[in-house]
Amino acid sequence: MKLVKLPFMKIFLFRSFTILLLVVYSGLLCANTNTTIPQDAAFSVWLEKDFSPEKNLFTKLRHGLITGEPLSIIEPVNIPFDPSYAIVGVTLFQTGNQPLRYLSKRGSLELTINRIIKKLRQRNRFSEFDIKNDTKTRILLEIITEELPVDFNDITFTAFSSNRFEPGITGLRIKPQNGSSIHFMPTDSAVYSHMSARQVFNAIAKKTPIGKITNKISERINMLKHAPYEFFLTKSVAFISEGNAITPLFRGYPVPVDSSKENFFNSTKQSVDWLIDNMDSEGKFLYYYDGIEDTIVDHDHPNRSKDNLYYNSLRHSGGTITLLRMYELSKDKKYLTAGKQSLNFLLKNLKQREIDGENAYYLFYNNKSKLGGTGVGLVAFMRYYMLTGDDSYNEIMAGMVRHLLSRIDENGEFIGYYIHPQFNGGNPLDNPSNETKKQLFSFYYPGEALMGLALYAREMPISAAEKSTIKQSSMKAMDWLVSIRPKKYPEFFKPLPSDGWLMQAIEEWSMDPDFMKKPYIDFVFNDAKQMISHMYKKESSPYYDYPGAFYYNYGDHAYVDGARAEGLIAAYYLAKRLGNKELSQYLFSNIETVAKSLLYTYNSKQSSYMYIHPEKALGAFRFKYTRQWMRVDSVQHTACFLIRLMLAPPPEK
Repeated sequence: MKLVKLPFMKIFLFRSFTILLLVVYSGLLCANTNTTIPQDAAFSVWLEKDFSPEKNLFTKLRHGLITGEPLSIIEPVNIPFDPSYAIVGVTLFQTGNQPLRYLSKRGSLELTINRIIKKLRQRNRFSEFDIKNDTKTRILLEIITEELPVDFNDITFTAFSSNRFEPGITGLRIKPQNGSSIHFMPTDSAVYSHMSARQVFNAIAKKTPIGKITNKISERINMLKHAPYEFFLTKSVAFISEGNAITPLFRGYPVPVDSSKENFFNSTKQSVDWLIDNMDSEGKFLYYYDGIEDTIVDHDHPNRSKDNLYYNSLRHSGGTITLLRMYELSKDKKYLTAGKQSLNFLLKNLKQREIDGENAYYLFYNNKSKLGGTGVGLVAFMRYYMLTGDDSYNEIMAGMVRHLLSRIDENGEFIGYYIHPQFNGGNPLDNPSNETKKQLFSFYYPGEALMGLALYAREMPISAAEKSTIKQSSMKAMDWLVSIRPKKYPEFFKPLPSDGWLMQAIEEWSMDPDFMKKPYIDFVFNDAKQMISHMYKKESSPYYDYPGAFYYNYGDHAYVDGARAEGLIAAYYLAKRLGNKELSQYLFSNIETVAKSLLYTYNSKQSSYMYIHPEKALGAFRFKYTRQWMRVDSVQHTACFLIRLMLAPPPEK
């Protein structure tokens, strides 16, 4: 159904940023009008307002929920309210309970909230909430401040236009030909962990009669598309309570974020503590946690039972490295102790083979032996050795090195797997075909292997002959990676580079003068610059929290990524080592922006209000802005990046 589009406030991306700020700021000076709240960088101007009227409103709201007495709004608030479309929602959150919400629309904010108070108190589950305890029951107040009619077919998730649906920022009102409107509030994406179009539209379809017709998501969305509904994109303003305080929300996250050095340290430390708190007696980490579903069964393996959960050996090694990095930063021995404990898992899953009469070791897990598994496992053992000097694992590491070197073919190409159950009958892949190599291609494994080899060659007291062998083989592999790989496998290369491990490996090898080769150095800096060119900046970000996040194509939903950030910080260390003042300044300024973007994925006490059991998630870093999933590597990459950032020497002024 094609609808005539009404005038809608649009701020074009290509206008001067200075003019943008002036226009928006002038519109924000008048509170309690039809002025919209900006979603871009100018949102920070709105955050500077005095929100004491909203705080007083929350006090009255809680009192009304406790007593049933109607409230009165005397002082104007900073929230625009247009009675023609201003849906108001109040949601209650409490540990152990599902959220309880009521939406209403009346002629004034006062009338609307009083109706919500009355209706919430009539709900059967209302008695489950301890409203009197403001530290136990948290209140979310959300008010729709913009509405735009839109054809369903015109809704986009990938183009910056008035028809864009941005998870956590945008909602939908669906109006049937007969009956009441159906609402998907803007904060619903954050509260219910939605990010993709498929998730959002399925959630909306389930609110309509379509949800009872079929369980197939594709069918639901297709029926929604052809249903006789009118669609309206909406935006809102929201606040969340905590104790007797309130905090504005952006994309469901409390803002502004604290980007002080102290908070970076505390957030990083608590994320690593989350890894320790969730380690088992075998040294394994909690692989995955979904705070909304309160489950440890990960979304990629939904049919696994709790006594047979999926686990990943590479991500385990990454968790181990994170513990050791935190010890490097804090000198707190609990991280070293936990790091040694987690090495036990690797020891139990090492297999032995013989190469030229000597023992070699490879990591074997989930019926696979991945190049990266042994590579990043070697990095974990080496990090422990470098911090302690403990030579207990020397023979193991020497055997891992032998295995890794054996996986470099005559051309210098690393073979991604030694054993894969779907190839060669699950037997060792000693001489795989080119087609097999292509099918087992990985951007990450060679860099992980080269990083382990770099640390071993540099830090272990080995003979000159052994060191020379490692260096020659590693250089052969690196030559292939930076010069041949792009030509052999061009289809695997995307606009946004992803080889942060190789960037780190080259940085480690660059401490050896023989590896100070221009193609290697160029690879690191070119990838870093390409990452930054595909990073949202303040001047190119239509949303307040986008700067520092990445995209493959401009318009993509912000891609926050600690793994790529590790590659960037490696590039910075390399630029500093080379004395490239201009480049190091450029890299550092962008890296700081990346670091702040990652804070929006941190589970603080303030931000975890939507979880059934917030205490299970506190301290962890999540996948994405509105994805409420945590995994060991979402913590690992972000924490390791932030630790290296905190340890980094500042750029020269």
